[in-house]
Amino acid sequence: MSAEPSLPTPSPAPRFGVWLIGARGSVATTAITGCAAVAAGLQPPTGMVTETPDFTSCGLPPLSSLVFGGHDTVDCPLPKRAEHLAAGGVLPHGLPSAVHAELVAADREIRPGGPPTGDTDGGSGRHDDELIDVFAADMRDFVRRQGLAGAVVVNVASTEPAPADGSLPPSSLYAAAALRAGCPYVNFTPSAGLHHPALAEQAATASVPHAGRDGKTGQTLLRSVLGPMFLQRALAVRAWSGTNLLGGGDGAALAD
Repeated sequence: MSAEPSLPTPSPAPRFGVWLIGARGSVATTAITGCAAVAAGLQPPTGMVTETPDFTSCGLPPLSSLVFGGHDTVDCPLPKRAEHLAAGGVLPHGLPSAVHAELVAADREIRPGGPPTGDTDGGSGRHDDELIDVFAADMRDFVRRQGLAGAVVVNVASTEPAPADGSLPPSSLYAAAALRAGCPYVNFTPSAGLHHPALAEQAATASVPHAGRDGKTGQTLLRSVLGPMFLQRALAVRAWSGTNLLGGGDGAALAD
């Protein structure tokens, strides 16, 4: 008898990197925790437009294929950060423990960032170009070591004040590093990023996609939707007030 022909082993799905600027902050921690929870079936993909049927055939990588890393200037481990957010009601209680392994894996891929906001000297005398080189090397090393098909750099760090002079703020250093590393870039904050005048030419000639300046997830989202409606209906808005329920340390960061 001849042996049954063996079926070819399917190739594993390519993995993609998500490199977060501000990787130990509230937004990054909830994103990493949420991705792990949805991929494991622990939470539904509520509010995730890309998980709706309209995007089924778009070729987007599945959540289970995403690998997280990033830069940050703080050293609080991701699992501990997630526990703090759960204690404050930002994350469901028990979820950080359920995805502890995923949080630990992401935390291993976080590299020291800098310079601190307001520090135009690079913190240790290094010039902007040297910092950009270091950041870009971290991004390329992440892709190489993890065997990734690519990585997208997403800025979710605390909003920084507008630069008072022509120096590059931290968000712009990371944005320039993303382009230098050949990584697509998304600015999820109102910070300068690639919109700094010194980076205008690089942004215009970049060979990778780049987008964004504020993710608009809270009051900004509502105002961007309601504002045009009031205008189209010729309604004069005499006043606008709201309450911003800041959690996860956002209030302290903005006050600083």
